[in-house]
Amino acid sequence: MMTSSIKRLSLSGSASLMALTLSVAIASSARADAPAAAEEPTTVVVAGSRKAAASIKGLDIEPLRLPQNVKVIDEHLIEDAGFTKLGELYDLAGGMSRQNSFGGAWDAYAIRGFSGDINQGPDLLINRFSANRGFNARRDVATIERFEVLKGPASALSGKGEPGGSINIVTKAPLDRKHFGVDLSAGSFETYRGAVDTGTPIGTQVTTRLIAVAERSDGFRDYTSSDRWLIAPSLAYTPRDNLRFLYQGEFNRVNFTHDRGLVSVNGDPLALPVTRFLGEPNDGHIHQTSTQHQLTATYDLSKDISLEGGLAYRDGSMTGQSTHNRLLQADGLLRRQLRIHDYTWDDLSGRLELSALKTAFGAEHQIRAGIDGFTYNQYRKFWRFNPTAANPYGINIYNPVYGQTKPVAPLNTDNHEDLTGRAIFVQDLISIGDHWTLLLGLRHDEIDQTVTNRMNNTAVSQSVGQTSPRAALTFKASDHLSVYASYGRSFRYNQGADRLNKPFAPEKGEAYEVGSKFSLLEKKLMGTVSLFDITKENILSTDPTDNAYQVALGAAQSRGLEFETTYALNRSTYVTGVYTYVDAKVTRDTIAALVGGPLSNIPEHSGALFISYAPEQHAAGSVSWSGGLVFVGERAGDPNNSGFRLPSYVTARASVGWQVNDRVELRLEGDNLFDKAYVDNSYDAVWVTPGAPRSVTLRLRYSL
Repeated sequence: MMTSSIKRLSLSGSASLMALTLSVAIASSARADAPAAAEEPTTVVVAGSRKAAASIKGLDIEPLRLPQNVKVIDEHLIEDAGFTKLGELYDLAGGMSRQNSFGGAWDAYAIRGFSGDINQGPDLLINRFSANRGFNARRDVATIERFEVLKGPASALSGKGEPGGSINIVTKAPLDRKHFGVDLSAGSFETYRGAVDTGTPIGTQVTTRLIAVAERSDGFRDYTSSDRWLIAPSLAYTPRDNLRFLYQGEFNRVNFTHDRGLVSVNGDPLALPVTRFLGEPNDGHIHQTSTQHQLTATYDLSKDISLEGGLAYRDGSMTGQSTHNRLLQADGLLRRQLRIHDYTWDDLSGRLELSALKTAFGAEHQIRAGIDGFTYNQYRKFWRFNPTAANPYGINIYNPVYGQTKPVAPLNTDNHEDLTGRAIFVQDLISIGDHWTLLLGLRHDEIDQTVTNRMNNTAVSQSVGQTSPRAALTFKASDHLSVYASYGRSFRYNQGADRLNKPFAPEKGEAYEVGSKFSLLEKKLMGTVSLFDITKENILSTDPTDNAYQVALGAAQSRGLEFETTYALNRSTYVTGVYTYVDAKVTRDTIAALVGGPLSNIPEHSGALFISYAPEQHAAGSVSWSGGLVFVGERAGDPNNSGFRLPSYVTARASVGWQVNDRVELRLEGDNLFDKAYVDNSYDAVWVTPGAPRSVTLRLRYSL
């Protein structure tokens, strides 16, 4: 795929970026070994450690003085809860709400009311490299070491993102010891899963790790089977104490039934059985493939100065056909579309960053400064048949009969989009005495975009840029309480083109936040309370001339409150809870009736509570357990201010584990224990995604 001259130039530039890092490290290796910088407290100690480089925070400071709201979910909590999918982590992050998943294609979410690209899924970072460009499959949690949600704009350090917040996943790297683990499970809906996590040092300088996952499921809805294959190798090389290299790869293939879900009948999104499938079984699977390679190098120039550089390459495809709900007639006949997808993409990015810890003018400075860049190619070919009264390609929603002759779907879209970006950034965390902490950040982005319409051989281009500042101040009043205030801007380019084949203007956001953090009962009870006010403009909205297209003229505002806390009763038991209130509404749109209306899938009230007990010593015969509740309030079911609402719901989950011996654990896990019928998300009244009924899973874990 990388055939364009821009692509070659960008590849060369990113390769030079990495070569600069390596050359500095190699040229300096003749010096005396410098002591390694202190590890970030929440990072697992590994050979080839990434320290703070992989973390979206990029900071080493006690939580009470951190001038921003950050929620971290580590692998221990993921294992305790029995999560296997990324979307399951959203409920415990606080301020996150599920969005339209494009028929099950990806994990879509909004943070504090604002979501990412509706046609490509969420903004997501993997070890601080962008991982959302392209049509990416739902992520498995087997490779996750830490799930970080940074509330508020983080674009000053990490680039493209939402003003409500950013998500970063720190993936598992090689350990400095030999290990082997197998996780096997069988559960409801004919769901079977196996995962292996193994690694070993090779000599004193090289460590390896391999994670592999295989999973298949028939799904809780009729005719909606899926399967997944994942292989994630990694290798760390430490030739000297102050020089570290890390490679992490991931090869992923997902086959799934593209399922647009239910249709609302007379305003009731759950009028039909949640198992009712309204597509065509003979469409087969949508096939998603992705490959990811990340290579980073870290060199400690001295005790307090480090240089880190890295390259990340990703490519993938999404192919297959599917049947989509379109229009429900009064007689119960549902008109349907036929769609055929052929999407491919590749994405190359690089980063070079200098980190320094210095004392100047009576204050301690944690400085991070660097440059990054990327080049991205996307090829999108799309066929679509639109139903008519004469040829509805219909199905009766009450008595579906499958196997109809498929209509001819004409070519609708044949586009090639080329994006290149480059940026320079700096961030300084200034600790002044024992009470004050000031965070300052600044980033400047330049984006070049070309969209080629291969159906009529036309191309349009634009170059856009923005400087994004960020500032936050914390006052630590005591060892138990601090207050903070923050401000930041965000920048996010819109992909695609409008009705006139012109690229969209980029989204721009602005966020204000004030909050308080507390640490009580000898740090057993910790938490954050925050108030936020966010605005965003140039949101894509419907083109009033032709509703099949969009224009970048919309604007919205989100205001709210968040509360999150964790209470460690003792070393074996902890409780964590989150609550969020969000008032998110449209403030400007091409359609006047939408102004003042709510943003879709955003509940005013949501929250979650989770408790876990695990004995300190996992002796034979010991028992562990966990349980939790998730509450999601009523919310708008479409972006049209039509009054279509999704009902509130509460679901419960629980698990119990028995340590058979020092190597084997058996677990029984249950989700949606009270078998609550609920709507997970929707796009509109004919694209309603129901939540899964009660499920039970038996899991066996074996480790050395």
